[in-house]
Amino acid sequence: MTAALLALFALSLRPALAVDAPHPSDCSNCHSLHGGSYPKLLGNLCDACHFDGGPAPAVETHSSRTTDTSYGNWDLDCWACHNPHTQEQDNTWGTTYGKFLKVDLNAEVKEIDPTDPGPYYEAVSTLRTVSGTSIKHVSTTDFVDGDGNSDDDICQACHESTAYYNTGSELNYHPDYGTDTQPGGDCTQCHTHEGGFYPSCVVCHAHAQGASGERRQVVDAGGDFERASHHVTDGTTTEIVDDADCQVCHDQSWHQGNTDPEVYLYDPDGGASIAYDGTGASVESFCLHCHDATGPEAFDSDGDSSDGYQPFTDGRDAPDIDTTWTTSSHGTTTVAAVADEACLACHGGTDSTRTGVTADRDVHGSDEATLLSSTVNGVAVANVEEALCFACHDGATASTDIEGEFAKGTNGTDIYHHPVDDAEQSSGRTVECTDCHNPHAATGSDPVAGVAGIDLDGNAIPAGSPVEQYEVCFKCHGDDYNSSRSGTTNKRTDFDPTNSAYHPVTAAGRNESSNIAATLLGGLTTSSTIACTDCHNNEATADAEGVAANSASGPQGPHGSTNAYILRGAYEPSASGMGGMGGMGGYSASNFELCGLCHDLTAIVETRYYSSGARTNFMDGTSNLHYRHLRMSQVTCGVCHNNMHSNENVGSTNYEVDGTLYTSPPPTAKTRLIAFDPSVVSAISGYSAPTWSVDTTTRERGCYLTCHMRRHSPKTYTPTYGDDDSLTIP
Repeated sequence: MTAALLALFALSLRPALAVDAPHPSDCSNCHSLHGGSYPKLLGNLCDACHFDGGPAPAVETHSSRTTDTSYGNWDLDCWACHNPHTQEQDNTWGTTYGKFLKVDLNAEVKEIDPTDPGPYYEAVSTLRTVSGTSIKHVSTTDFVDGDGNSDDDICQACHESTAYYNTGSELNYHPDYGTDTQPGGDCTQCHTHEGGFYPSCVVCHAHAQGASGERRQVVDAGGDFERASHHVTDGTTTEIVDDADCQVCHDQSWHQGNTDPEVYLYDPDGGASIAYDGTGASVESFCLHCHDATGPEAFDSDGDSSDGYQPFTDGRDAPDIDTTWTTSSHGTTTVAAVADEACLACHGGTDSTRTGVTADRDVHGSDEATLLSSTVNGVAVANVEEALCFACHDGATASTDIEGEFAKGTNGTDIYHHPVDDAEQSSGRTVECTDCHNPHAATGSDPVAGVAGIDLDGNAIPAGSPVEQYEVCFKCHGDDYNSSRSGTTNKRTDFDPTNSAYHPVTAAGRNESSNIAATLLGGLTTSSTIACTDCHNNEATADAEGVAANSASGPQGPHGSTNAYILRGAYEPSASGMGGMGGMGGYSASNFELCGLCHDLTAIVETRYYSSGARTNFMDGTSNLHYRHLRMSQVTCGVCHNNMHSNENVGSTNYEVDGTLYTSPPPTAKTRLIAFDPSVVSAISGYSAPTWSVDTTTRERGCYLTCHMRRHSPKTYTPTYGDDDSLTIP
């Protein structure tokens, strides 16, 4: 009898114990038979398995905690929609869709206390009961089927009493945003169970939105935030953006009421929202209110304004552009291509999936550096950075034809233009327009404003700090100079003002004699300094003596020249001739056009005697030795002045000062840029290298060397007139 009753009892329990896959059949996984912590003898809730990284997909209940409190503080238990034991949908409709969804919801919408710590929320009251349904949900098209009957739609069964997706006027709530937002669409494309069905920016915009895809994909593989450069970044292509980041910029109040391309954006400083209408001019203030000296005052991701305002969760400060932009050439231009488009004239990564107004209006991310567009006038281009600049600086849009300057000559043994074209660059030897120009800060009077540099001591100067032109040049031509190219030297150490000789770039020169003063042209004096671009510039600027700024011709700058070394005028220090002996081609003023822009070559080279107007310190008495060497002996300037920047790093010459021998230019005496060309000049017996000497008391100079088959052992000279007051350096 007892055995029979037990068997009967066991049989009666079987239906209650049956659990459909994939939920486990062991009741103790969820229930505590002697009393659980939650209703229905539950010892664990669904989130014991349904969590991020757990054995089941991560989910969150539909609740005011995950959406908003427009309908008060409310919550739905998991079992409002799901029967965790039985696949009712499959059993009723003969499908295999699963999801454990109920047919008759019999669901209670609970009012909850928002201060309740959870994870289970006790009902304060029942706001609504939804029952008597006949839910048929066998595919992703059944959330809202559009037949006007709310009893068979899992979403519409509850939303019938809300303002969204009821069976009345709001059945089609998203009128223009693609098939997944229409009746018959997959609501979970935007409203994920993982997010408690609250619409998520990063979920919706993981695929194109809109009837024709005009709202492009923004996140996930192939999205904007995985590109080479993008807002919200850890410095890599890794996507780290989240909904909070999206809502720093995007005003959601008009989110689905905008027609393409209109987008409403928050004012980063807290003012009225800004409407983007498809033009860059409409969002210039939006960009600059974030990219200014104070940053986005209405947004601070860490809530600590003492360290500034970091708008996004990446914790980065927005670079200050506004401070210099409003006075920069680009910021004040009236050229329509820039004035009408402002920031978007250059920035915005193209995306082939976008079919809206233009193809390059994406400032989320770009395949190019610094969010640059990869299209010019709608055409994809190579060499993006310079191509963007050339789009205006071609002599047609902007008045200056910089593009033409970079087309001068063919770089090889000699250099005629800076190699901005990628094809002319090699690993470690690259240059782009923004290495020399900050497009947000540059002006006509200060084209290098805002650019990073290297100071005379070799220290980095950050972008945005005051910078001299030569400090910009030192970035490439200083410590990192191209040592593989013959004849190049470190210009930072060449122009060190503690050197014994140098052209006056970083400080006034060492030669203070009346002789040199008498030969200077174009308003220059012995206390003047010059810029790198007073030698390295467009050949058109050779129409004026002195500094390049004295010329009205242009475009100015070291972009390119028809002369080798990107020089204003010809400079051929080692012209060959007379049987091919280097440096013995004979002097010709046309070969030294560059020198003649600042120096009176008639007085320095072409006049024989002081009494006839010769003015140089290279004189024996009153006889001009430049005339004798260059006009009579067919030697050229480069034989004795092998590096016109400075003689500091040449390494081919010894210097004897007051009887003391130095293997490099001594810092105590003025050495007049003397550095002998080792291909022409050699040492004599008893000397390790060609040697130049000076007695600072008697002013006698001398040369100990062999040059053009003539032995100087030594040849001495002492100028009678016009020499420096002192040949020593304090």
